[in-house]
Amino acid sequence: MARPRSRRRAGSSRGKGVGAIVGAILLGLASLAMFSGYVWLNVKARDVVETDAKTGCPTKAGPNSVTAVLFDTSDPVPQATMEDLANKFRQIAGSIKQGGYLWVGTLTAVPGDLKELYARCNPGDGSTVDVWTSNPGKHQRIWEEAFDKPLKELPEHLPADSQADQSPILAGIQKLKLSLFDNGMFDNVPKRLVLVSDMMENTPAYSQYKAGADYNAFKKSPANSRFRTDLLGADVTILYFNRPERKFPSVDHANFWTQWFSENGGNLSDFTKLEGM
Repeated sequence: MARPRSRRRAGSSRGKGVGAIVGAILLGLASLAMFSGYVWLNVKARDVVETDAKTGCPTKAGPNSVTAVLFDTSDPVPQATMEDLANKFRQIAGSIKQGGYLWVGTLTAVPGDLKELYARCNPGDGSTVDVWTSNPGKHQRIWEEAFDKPLKELPEHLPADSQADQSPILAGIQKLKLSLFDNGMFDNVPKRLVLVSDMMENTPAYSQYKAGADYNAFKKSPANSRFRTDLLGADVTILYFNRPERKFPSVDHANFWTQWFSENGGNLSDFTKLEGM
């Protein structure tokens, strides 16, 4: 009668052994899952783009593009034109992708003197960050306060009724290139220049009010060599104030600036007349 009891004890031991093996396997799988999750979170954390608090630009990679918008408000601008300009400016600002740098400024009557109004990278809104490794709500608030809100309000602060005795557009473009495109932050990234202007160059060195859109006259003027500028392949957009006092066709004006940008390392790809003028 002792043998059956011995068999039951052996069977019970084997059951406990199998249970221990199954438990060890489950524990191993759980540990592996935890380790995999730890590795995954670490990999995701490396994908988080850290940005500079002052500029909003990626701290490691730097800006991935640069767009400069230069407003020439040296002459009065009608309200309808300002409204059209505000709409187009919002489109330009909205086209700046995360990590892209946007500079906005105005031309003054002093050659080479620019007034900076805004200069930051787009840090990306809440949809550009991972919910596991970042705080989308906090990132959204940063984007709204540092990028979206000030750009929406900016057109309201542009002077619409100013009057200057000269318009040094060429000097402004040259200064912008030297101080922005050449400052080391934007090597090997796409560059875009947006000019909001009537494009009537008017300085003692060369004035289109006197010479018109005659490119040969410009080539003979001191302005040709003084303001020669390598725009490093920048794509150029002109949002054009169509002044009624201009004495030559706007198509001649567009051709003049197309040639100038071509000879100075830029590409005038868009020449758009603003409404209301």
